Amino acid sequence: MEKRFLSLLMAGTLGICVLTGCQKAPEASADSDVYHAKSSLEGEVENIVAGEPDGNTAGAGGAMQDGSYDKLVGTEENGIWICAEVPAAPQIVSTLTLRERDDWTVEKLKELLDSEEANVQDVTAEYLAQMEKELSEMDEEDKPVEWPNFGDDSFVILSDGQKEASFRGNTSVSYVDEILKKSCDAIYKKVPEIDVARDNEGISAKFSVSRMKDILLEKLAVLDIMEIHISRILYYELDGIAFYELVFTPSYETIGVASEFGQIKLGEVQPRGTAWITEDGIAMMRLDDYCGKITEQSENGEILTFSQVTDILERYLESNTFCGNSKAKLTQIELVYYPTLRESELILTPAWHIYIPLNEMIEALESGDKVWQEAVEEGAAWNIYLDAVTGEVIKAE
Repeated sequence: MEKRFLSLLMAGTLGICVLTGCQKAPEASADSDVYHAKSSLEGEVENIVAGEPDGNTAGAGGAMQDGSYDKLVGTEENGIWICAEVPAAPQIVSTLTLRERDDWTVEKLKELLDSEEANVQDVTAEYLAQMEKELSEMDEEDKPVEWPNFGDDSFVILSDGQKEASFRGNTSVSYVDEILKKSCDAIYKKVPEIDVARDNEGISAKFSVSRMKDILLEKLAVLDIMEIHISRILYYELDGIAFYELVFTPSYETIGVASEFGQIKLGEVQPRGTAWITEDGIAMMRLDDYCGKITEQSENGEILTFSQVTDILERYLESNTFCGNSKAKLTQIELVYYPTLRESELILTPAWHIYIPLNEMIEALESGDKVWQEAVEEGAAWNIYLDAVTGEVIKAE
């Protein structure tokens, strides 16, 4: 009986070997240490990535021919209508790894403060004590949630009584001129804002956008920042007071860091700059998780052509990885860096970004646009980031 059992067991084991021995060993998907059988969708995306690029590709000169795109990707039942300009893109864009800076000193902070007063003081201890006091007086439910930041635990703030400047985490910066900021506060949101991208008719000729940018870049040059990626410019003017409100992100060799997020989840980091800029100088500036130092650059492959991107989007729509609304237009296409915090490092991955700006979608909803109301109710994608080399979905919302 025992011999018969062993014979059956061996036969069963051999049978399993016959049935499974020819199957391909499981493969790991990118950015995963967990091995699993590769899905047909992953295989289809990889085939598109590996395929011969068409005419919409980078040549020996490195620049892809840009142009307009106005087409439905997918089907009427589940599709994405993209109506936007396709930017020129280089053939190769490195993935960047950043760490906190190691060259910021008190002298550098004094240079940023740019005080004309002799009495510049380190007010770090007083500031932290005040923050601790305010925190202790808050109800538990009102206390801010602890949020991971890019950088270390360092913090220093200097003041001359009118201006304050600080370094935090060796990655973040704040600056304020209380006198200029008080003037801006007096008219902020009390006068209709002018969105410079749409309308510049009401902007004073003597305080142009180019002059505003020069003022900001002069201040940023102290921090060795020579280029920025501007996502929004608003202008305010009333009773002889005028200033620009600017939102921007870091930029590396003309490729900016992503700036459009519907939701930021716990653990995600968004490098972001904001500033109020007057003719007389900067009233306020914040650079959050912004100023990392590049420690590594790696080339992981060629940038996908936009034709490859749309082919990949079709596969994701077919598989219901995300859904779309064929009547709701996505009006912007850009090649950006998508930020991911991994322990103490900030990884910037090149990504194709297809979207409608959040403020435009909100305006459409507030105006009663039935197409976008339906799209939101259906959970249709309005903000899509794809890895520009592998085609993988980084974020879709």
